[in-house]
Amino acid sequence: MTVEGARNLHGKIADRPARGGGFTFAELMVVVALVAVALLIAGLSVMRGRRAAADLACRDNMQAIRSALEVYYVKNHRTYPADQAEFEDFLRSPTYFAKTSQTAAEGEEPRCPLDRDHSYHYLYQRDPATGRITITCPVPDSGHGSLEDM
Repeated sequence: MTVEGARNLHGKIADRPARGGGFTFAELMVVVALVAVALLIAGLSVMRGRRAAADLACRDNMQAIRSALEVYYVKNHRTYPADQAEFEDFLRSPTYFAKTSQTAAEGEEPRCPLDRDHSYHYLYQRDPATGRITITCPVPDSGHGSLEDM
């Protein structure tokens, strides 16, 4: 039987030999483009999730500092740290901060997760007139804000 006499499934005579089972270049390019778009969307979602986790961890650190400041207040005859230097000494104290996942060693102060080089301390402001305390994330443009409430 020749190619001219071969019939396909529909009973028509095939006028060319059957094509191989591979994909065309255009089909491959469409699949590659779809996979690239899917990976881009997944990557953006992961980055957004990491940022949200860093925001939450920073806020949790500020809450932990606030709780430790209450213990400090009781242990130090109802006084809070007077300034940033005294506050940084308080942060380094192993009495108030034990080893956690956010700190590298026992007694190391809490840091914002976005502070990769560990060069910043949480900022401490105490209004002498009202006694109100504000703790602020030290990383510029972190968006983590401040914790006021004391």
